[in-house]
Amino acid sequence: MKKKIPFILFSLIVVFVLYAVFVTNEYHKAINIIAPVSLVTKHISALDKIANWYTPFASAEPYSLKISSDSIEYNKSSLRLAKHVNLSIWYQVSENNKSETVIFSVLADTAGSSKVILSYKSTLWNKIIDRGTISKNAEASLLNLKDYFADTKKMYGYEMEITSVTDTAFLFTSKVVANHVKNESFKKLFESLIKEATEKNLGYNDVRIYYTSPFGNDSIHLFTSIGINNSQNVPITGVFSLKKMPYNGRLLTAYYQGSFNHINNALDALGQFKSDNSLTTMAIPFVKLMTEGIYFEDDQIIQAKVYYPIN
Repeated sequence: MKKKIPFILFSLIVVFVLYAVFVTNEYHKAINIIAPVSLVTKHISALDKIANWYTPFASAEPYSLKISSDSIEYNKSSLRLAKHVNLSIWYQVSENNKSETVIFSVLADTAGSSKVILSYKSTLWNKIIDRGTISKNAEASLLNLKDYFADTKKMYGYEMEITSVTDTAFLFTSKVVANHVKNESFKKLFESLIKEATEKNLGYNDVRIYYTSPFGNDSIHLFTSIGINNSQNVPITGVFSLKKMPYNGRLLTAYYQGSFNHINNALDALGQFKSDNSLTTMAIPFVKLMTEGIYFEDDQIIQAKVYYPIN
């Protein structure tokens, strides 16, 4: 019997090695995300969104990515959307001439939370000893996805927060102008507001806010306001009128630094965040200038806060 023990142990080792090397099993890893299933599904099924959190694409410069109708490519890595069934998406991932399938599935966890499950097939040998980069990157990407949903800058391009209204009274005017005189008209409107506030002793406090909206094919509607401390006797209608925001009302806000003519990118990002989180709007969005001045060239770099009043 003692002579058989080494043989039995050797046989067991051989069987285990054969099992580890040749038998494929399915492995799962899960995370919880505080976001509804519909929103999570959107960000794991659209390639331009996947490129923001899936390794190695998320760490690459955007210009170095090649995104087509069904795949992302970067250097020797690619990800193709192979299949989408219900709330599960199959990715065909290729790295260094190797290709494997990984699956991301979404389940409702609570009313406002989701569970995302990563599934992939591998041998025990590859899982423990010779772990490939595809499965390793897939697991890292699952954790990236959780961080991505927790960081508005990663998800929308800007850090966002909900704050309270502090500036409540504004002297307002607006005008429709041709696009080619937008900047000059913008300056003239602010000049007229400051002049009116000075003449009427309204206490202009250096707060300048504005909003723009396309008007027809070649015009734009400019809405401009300045903060005032004395709102008594300011009419609620007319060329110059009083606009008020409720004190301690809620504002969705983000900081912007960039060219003057691209400020709407930040406003669009706020609008997307508002829509994704089912926030309702109580007034039009607006920009609060932080950079001194009332005239800006389109390519001038400015600093500003962008706001969406919300309920």
